[in-house]
Amino acid sequence: MKKKIILILAIILVAVFPSIAQQKKIQFHSINTFELISGQSPLSTGFQSINGFRFSSWFTGAGIGVDNYNYKTLPLFFDARKFFGVEKRAFLSGDIGYNFPMKDKPGKEISYYTSYYYSSYHFTGGIYTDIGIGYQIPLYKKTNLVFSLGYSYKKLESKIGVGSFCPNMLCAINYYNYEFSYGRMILKAGLVF
Repeated sequence: MKKKIILILAIILVAVFPSIAQQKKIQFHSINTFELISGQSPLSTGFQSINGFRFSSWFTGAGIGVDNYNYKTLPLFFDARKFFGVEKRAFLSGDIGYNFPMKDKPGKEISYYTSYYYSSYHFTGGIYTDIGIGYQIPLYKKTNLVFSLGYSYKKLESKIGVGSFCPNMLCAINYYNYEFSYGRMILKAGLVF
């Protein structure tokens, strides 16, 4: 599924970009933001860097980030923005990509029952999306201050092997699959170069 989405987006960019590039002035931009992430879990932080091209009232690029909400992940995504208003400073944005776990085990965590232990713990990533609305404020020449507010969704899965304590260590291991889905609000602030 994720490969199909990425392939479709790449085909659209390759097909549409050259025709637009011939008609409009294209500018490279780097968008770097700090994030405050809030949901059912305590307030968390993140960081994103998006690099791409702006032509007319559109921006499209690729981004990477660090998302510390509950489990630390590395989202890799495509970003598209549509600017509007008289001075084209307000924008709507959308991201879609894949969320990679940055840690494959819980560290030294032990289950609530001391007679059990984790014998294996494996995270796999999942989809990452983000939609929002924002505004850019010019600072100096091509440098802008950017703010946005949006809704983001990230998904992770884990497979945990739990074994009970046995003197001869030959006890059976039970495997459990867990799916983590997080919908949360994101406030971003940063600079555009």
